[in-house]
Amino acid sequence: MSECQRGEGAGWPHEESGAWRIGLPDGYPSVTVRVDVTDSHAIQSYTIHICGNPWKNWTFLRLVTADGIEGVGECSLNGFAKTTVTCIEELSRYFLGKRPEEYATITARMLTDLYSDAGQLHRGVIAAVEMACLDILGKRAGLPVYALLGGKVQEETETYGNGWYRVAHSVEGFRLALSKPEMEQYLILKVDPFGSRTSPMWEKDATPVRIIQELGGSPFRRFALECHQRLDFLDAAALVRILSPRWIWIEEPLPWWDTDGLVSLADFSPIPIATGENFTDLRQFQAIVAQTKNIVLQPDVMNLGGLTQALAVCRLAERYGLRVCPHDAQGPVSRATCVQLAALSPAVLMLEDFDPWNAPWTREIATTFRAERGVIGFKEMPPGLGVTIHWEKVREHPYDPNGWVPLFEAGWERRRDKEEGA
Repeated sequence: MSECQRGEGAGWPHEESGAWRIGLPDGYPSVTVRVDVTDSHAIQSYTIHICGNPWKNWTFLRLVTADGIEGVGECSLNGFAKTTVTCIEELSRYFLGKRPEEYATITARMLTDLYSDAGQLHRGVIAAVEMACLDILGKRAGLPVYALLGGKVQEETETYGNGWYRVAHSVEGFRLALSKPEMEQYLILKVDPFGSRTSPMWEKDATPVRIIQELGGSPFRRFALECHQRLDFLDAAALVRILSPRWIWIEEPLPWWDTDGLVSLADFSPIPIATGENFTDLRQFQAIVAQTKNIVLQPDVMNLGGLTQALAVCRLAERYGLRVCPHDAQGPVSRATCVQLAALSPAVLMLEDFDPWNAPWTREIATTFRAERGVIGFKEMPPGLGVTIHWEKVREHPYDPNGWVPLFEAGWERRRDKEEGA
């Protein structure tokens, strides 16, 4: 008879496994499903935890084998936390009772057996399962994940600061933000100076251009320009022509699915176009690389379906001499997975760092990799992914129904962070 770890909320049968599961009422932080297995190395239970980060609920998956080894994964997706819980439950038939070393078969079947594709939601759950399986295998072997996938090729990676621009959208506001102590460690910063503005833009408000010109005159730092798909082609073409050499890339000026437009823009842009965070298939990267080399590739390990898929993007970049800067606007397990990716590929130029601008309590929920003087070193890495989640701290921050970022709403950049007064 299968059993379940019981807690608050109503349970009902998990038909595929014979297990029972816990419901997830508003505010309740986790759901657990457990089955009986005879193989001590098999996955016996999974728990889903939602952590109510004020700007995006983080969704963590914990897998535990019958002999007690725990692996963690993450499948955070803006605005879809509870939907992700259901997706994990429906796909759990593929991993419950299986050995973690079968992760390639498990994840392949999760993708192909259904003959349906649920996009980033689907890929995120696949990624979380793969992360957790690799974490278990690394811990069992006493090795970091990179050692299971070929070994590291570099000892550290630079980071760039993101999330620092929760300020008044004016030249003076950005000058003040740049003077804060937490900015000192970063030589490169990413910024979205547009607020909620969209094209046609300059005729309505030239403030973003003034901010861009101010930042571009900095003698001490370089910048990446985040556009969040806000521009039309004419505005984007005008913008790239005024960018100074202090700008290292312009990120998603057009919708990510407008590959033709991005390639056309790259043809005459003096700086690279960055894209890829929303891609869910390696073939999308292959298609754009076939048309332009003036590009920075930005795979998101969750949206793409896991570390091994992101590593395939890095191998593509290595072949063509391109740069990879993984998208990492998620939680601590995503951070740890991106660090493993950086260790595995020389194509990874930098990692994204939101850490100093997250709510202070977010640094208490996990022991993971943190930048020092703008650099993350990985000369000595712990077994598995290298992240430890403190579940008791996660439970202190349950699901937040307002924990999502409306990227085209006024004041979105303040991320509803009560501690920031937003």
